[in-house]
Amino acid sequence: MNSIERAPKPHEVRSEATRQRILQAAHNQFVQNGLEGTRMEAIAKEAGLNKSLVYRHFSDRENLYRRVLQRAYQHMRTAEAELSLPSDPLEALDKLISFTLNYYIENPDFLVLVGIENLKRGEHLKLIGSEQLLVPALVSTYKKIAETGVSEKLFRENLNPVELYTVVASQCWFTVATQYTFGITFDIDLHDKDFIKRREMLIRDNVRRWVLRQPSDIPSNELTAPTPSD
Repeated sequence: MNSIERAPKPHEVRSEATRQRILQAAHNQFVQNGLEGTRMEAIAKEAGLNKSLVYRHFSDRENLYRRVLQRAYQHMRTAEAELSLPSDPLEALDKLISFTLNYYIENPDFLVLVGIENLKRGEHLKLIGSEQLLVPALVSTYKKIAETGVSEKLFRENLNPVELYTVVASQCWFTVATQYTFGITFDIDLHDKDFIKRREMLIRDNVRRWVLRQPSDIPSNELTAPTPSD
């Protein structure tokens, strides 16, 4: 006999809503000020709550930071998992590239938080753990694409799914993470739609050249980035 799920009580709903308010306020504060520059008082003020309530839900600033970091990773991984990927491995990679690039563009705070954690040498990330960061699902997605491509004799042998993810994510990351310094250095508007489209095509081409047995077999029109519109 299946058990019936108990509906959450009103105070539990209110408590979860309060937690989410705190997490969003903390997210904003950590992005703006970094870990060391953020104060619990500022988080409480932005959330419209008293400081004692913030401490009741989250014991200290570092614990709250870890929850914010975990939430940010889970948000991206969940959105990624909800993609309906084509069965064709090249088309699946194209869709993942488009998703990853656009996710970074639309969620620059994620890159800031990861940058902060890199400065901390992953001190807090390793306390969260890969399961909570939904890493196994990410690796599984790329592994399935790699194995399909290899089985169809389209991709070269021994493709490592983590390396495949790295080839995709690193190029998308660079495009967004360096948008100000790169844009100023080369006088390029990295928010320009034509530029973003050309960059996406470039990433697709690079990934295909890396995975394919015979990159020269790709039709030439698929290896040519669109020119900017007048």
